[in-house]
Amino acid sequence: MSHNTLGNGEWLLVGSSLFSQDGSVEFKMQGDGKIAVYWGGQCRFQNTPAQRSDIKGIKMQEDGNLCMYDNNGNPVWHTNTVGSTSNSTVICAVQNDGNVVLYKGTPIWTSKTQK
Repeated sequence: MSHNTLGNGEWLLVGSSLFSQDGSVEFKMQGDGKIAVYWGGQCRFQNTPAQRSDIKGIKMQEDGNLCMYDNNGNPVWHTNTVGSTSNSTVICAVQNDGNVVLYKGTPIWTSKTQK
């Protein structure tokens, strides 16, 4: 795993972060069970308002869905991009412009957090 992407089958576990190539944007799997996008010291995106202490992390699934799982293996949040792959690689990338984007050649989901 590189510092700014998740590929098929890779996890971002609680307490871990990915950073944009220039280091200005952080995509973080927080201990409160939220994924968040930060830049300039401000949170620009969170996936859910509810705090949870039972979250394992997020996985870039082979089916094209970025999915958050609890410690029991239950999905609790996803990007609703399942089936977008047609056996192609999907990459979750943290970009210098502040967006987190799922790519299957072209964008299929974005956090809509551009600077």
